[in-house]
Amino acid sequence: MTPAPTRAPRPATTIVVAGYGVMTAGILPHLAALPDTRVTLTSRHLTKAPDATIPLIAPAAIVAQHPDVILGCFEDDARSHAFWSHEHVVAAVTEHRPACIEMSTISPERAEEWHHEITALGGLPWECPVTGSRPGAKAGTLSAFVHAPAAHPAANRVLAAFTRNRYPFTRPGNPARFKLIFNAWGASLLHAAGVFARCLPVHLGPDYLVAARIVTSDGWMATLAGQKLPRIETGAYTDPDFAVHHMVKDLVYARDLLGDLPLVTAALEAFAAAEKRHGPYADFTAVADTTTGGTP
Repeated sequence: MTPAPTRAPRPATTIVVAGYGVMTAGILPHLAALPDTRVTLTSRHLTKAPDATIPLIAPAAIVAQHPDVILGCFEDDARSHAFWSHEHVVAAVTEHRPACIEMSTISPERAEEWHHEITALGGLPWECPVTGSRPGAKAGTLSAFVHAPAAHPAANRVLAAFTRNRYPFTRPGNPARFKLIFNAWGASLLHAAGVFARCLPVHLGPDYLVAARIVTSDGWMATLAGQKLPRIETGAYTDPDFAVHHMVKDLVYARDLLGDLPLVTAALEAFAAAEKRHGPYADFTAVADTTTGGTP
């Protein structure tokens, strides 16, 4: 008698990643490299898997994956809500009680609602916005701002695969609040860097090169200038580390949180102008080039 074929053993950890953009494109290889792990991807706009080793599945197939972890990264509150409230996602969370990791930069109100929704379904909500943009995602060195009401070894293993630092917050919604303040602060600094970078060649002429060397290597501003001035100089905005459209959305949420702070308002107006001029998926350093005057 021929013995019945044996099924391959189920991997120790099954991960469903939802949403595909520069962040998830960067972290997927790190997740796929985890031993004894199966990773699948679901996306509302992809028709073909971007990586042959990571199957692309429809939402209807999520339940059959028996997910231990569902990780979502979405454009805004509406996209986040649409995924987590999808009937097949609700069924998967109800049946398998996975850890649910929400990496999106969303509003605090949406974050708190999400905690209640996932908990009511029997899942474990891990609120986890991240920073580090595309370079951090590709290198696996993102920083995560986490509120987790309970430990979950598989969720911790997932985050450890693509983050270098994980900072615990004690209240639901506080990672979202911090991320919005953090991004608004950074947006204001980048806006200012762009404004003053334009002043240097106008006022210094041939001494611009030495001025650029100073601001990128000397003093406390050197880290920011060293990272961003090369893009500002060349106008290389078409291959985004972080899309200007996402910064506009973050600043709208930050204004809702913080009120009409002059710095936030000025940054929002500048990034909105950059989006209008360069398109939604230009790199956010395009905020330095919102007039017809060209680049430094």
